[in-house]
Amino acid sequence: MAVKVFVAVGLVVAMLLSIQAWTDGQREVRNLRKQSEASARDIARLYIGALEHSMLGGNGIEIKTLIEKLDRRLQQAHQDKSVPEVQVQIFDQRGIEVLGPMPRVPALEELPPDLAAVLVQHRRREGADGRVYRPVDNEEHCYDCHEDKEALRGVIVLDFDRARCAEARGEVLPHMITEGFTHVMTAESWELLDEYFGTLEAVAPHIDGVAVFNAKAELKFGKAIDGLEGADVKPLLGRDEAKTTYLPRLDGGSLALVPLPMQDRCTACHDEKLGAIRGVLAVALAPSPTPGACASDELESLIDASLRFIMRSRLGRRIADFLDAVVATGAVRELVLYDYAGRRYWTTTHPRPPAHVAEVLTSGNTLIDVIQAEDGERVRAVEPLINERACTQCHGTGSPMRGVVSVSLSTAFAAQMRQETLERRMVFSALTLLGILVMLAVLFHFLVARPVKRIGEVAEEVGHGNLGVQVEHADENGDEVARLGQRVNEMVHQLQAKMHLEKFVSRGAVAAADAAGSRQIVRSGGERRAATVLFSDIRGFTAYAERVAPEVVVEMLNRLLQAQADVVGNFGGDIDKFVGDELMALFHGANAEARAVLCATRMIDAVERARRAGETLSVGVGISMGEVVHGAIGHEDRMDFTVIGDVVNIGARLCSAAAGTEILVTEAVYQAVGQLEEIVFEAAEPMSVKGKREPLQVYRARRRAIAPSRSPEQ
Repeated sequence: MAVKVFVAVGLVVAMLLSIQAWTDGQREVRNLRKQSEASARDIARLYIGALEHSMLGGNGIEIKTLIEKLDRRLQQAHQDKSVPEVQVQIFDQRGIEVLGPMPRVPALEELPPDLAAVLVQHRRREGADGRVYRPVDNEEHCYDCHEDKEALRGVIVLDFDRARCAEARGEVLPHMITEGFTHVMTAESWELLDEYFGTLEAVAPHIDGVAVFNAKAELKFGKAIDGLEGADVKPLLGRDEAKTTYLPRLDGGSLALVPLPMQDRCTACHDEKLGAIRGVLAVALAPSPTPGACASDELESLIDASLRFIMRSRLGRRIADFLDAVVATGAVRELVLYDYAGRRYWTTTHPRPPAHVAEVLTSGNTLIDVIQAEDGERVRAVEPLINERACTQCHGTGSPMRGVVSVSLSTAFAAQMRQETLERRMVFSALTLLGILVMLAVLFHFLVARPVKRIGEVAEEVGHGNLGVQVEHADENGDEVARLGQRVNEMVHQLQAKMHLEKFVSRGAVAAADAAGSRQIVRSGGERRAATVLFSDIRGFTAYAERVAPEVVVEMLNRLLQAQADVVGNFGGDIDKFVGDELMALFHGANAEARAVLCATRMIDAVERARRAGETLSVGVGISMGEVVHGAIGHEDRMDFTVIGDVVNIGARLCSAAAGTEILVTEAVYQAVGQLEEIVFEAAEPMSVKGKREPLQVYRARRRAIAPSRSPEQ
């Protein structure tokens, strides 16, 4: 009977284990598929995040380097068998793959003969089919991105529509120059514009001049053009549409006035309130050197020079937009750009994008599917790159998409894991079940429940502000609970360190770091705001430091600076920094100027009280007010959160000029404080400040002496 019961129980258990194994296996299949899809999407979003962060810097070379590093790390992870084999492709808004691996360098005999001849001879060449092959020299300023050992950066191949080139010269040249100007401006490389316009006039002698007028009709870039004044461009600035105006010139040439429309990409530098037109670009053209025919040399020189300056502005692949814009004029049917080795970099005859890329570019939605590839089944996630407003500065507003990122994962890795999981489950499920039934209660209590309870107690103590607790039996190399305890201990230690670290920075820096939150960055652009700046400096410090031991100097500094810092805190100020024996403090909000002046008088008193016998030290104070730039300055790995501006410089100058126990303030501070019962202002001699044309009116501030009250008998 016992045998029958044992057999029956064994059969039931075996059947239950088999059903569980099959059910778990199917669930594992679904979970692994979902995990593969999620992994593909996460990797795509990782690349998108890296691209968006780097693209805002506008450096195409750095973007490519970043993508190559990510690719190498994924390949290494696959070799370590921590992730499946991954393929990542990035496409632009046209559906053309970018930032992919470089193709192999072709042999000369594999190239078209005309292209090969230019790469060898480094001379311009016209092919039998009428195409022009023009070499692009590798100049010194190109060495940051191109190897200096190569004589050429590449070759431009142009297929001219000579009829269109001849009949529309007056329209084509201004359009190309405007496109080149727009790309240099997009890269915020304004310092190149005058050189760019001068180069155009040098390489294309029949371009007599190029000038750009701003929204006030003032000449901003380029040089003055004979016969053209600011008043001539004002009528174009008030229009609602950017329509080019052509004016005849006495020499038979023409003057093209191209209105520059206010676009989203322009608002980073231009105020949207300026109107629909942000400026006018003027191009003075002499008569065509080849009347009735295409002056291809002129067009070639203009295209070549524009490409050089766009590349110097480090916009990278955005030169593709310029090349497409050249073809859009109709004067050039096709334009192909090759690198120094004969590899094609860009062609204006765009190939048809892959179907999955075209679908995402059209819909703007994420696409996840399963495809059959040569190496087997793959899960593919295609994520759109949305052309957000911050991106339009470089990408323009012509398309809602900047491109897509396609990530595909091989499912072979997941299938192998699934098979191994099923095999292990069938072999060890019975033993595991028996072991769990016997040991679960004991192990759970000693290995999980009790340690987790202690972790909860520590977390509760930390929540009540007690940072003197820790989790016992925490081990970085232990099990999950032990590692969790170690993480909790590290968290407590970091909170302790944070509390101490906040003593070394200003409240403004702490607030900025807290505001950054999970982004882990502090915006480095800064913001303008009104502030009152106070500088104090210990007089007699140098002589004192020369005659006493360094330890005594440090003790004295801490004592006097502590006395001043306490006063600053009492008056609602924020210590920005200590520089040697100097203190810099900021005051914001209501009555900031009055609080700063009152604070200065109390600081002088506090220093006098804090001095010890034999110390003849005192402080001089300078106070200024106005608008400052408040933000992070320095390297992304080491920043100083402070204020800069003319107000800060003047405050420091006043402090340097102030004698011991003297408080010097600007006229703006004097006017803002007004009449205070405790303070007396006296006009001082105007002070000359470096960088200022006129001397500054300066006032001394001192605490009013209060006469002692008389007794009734007196």
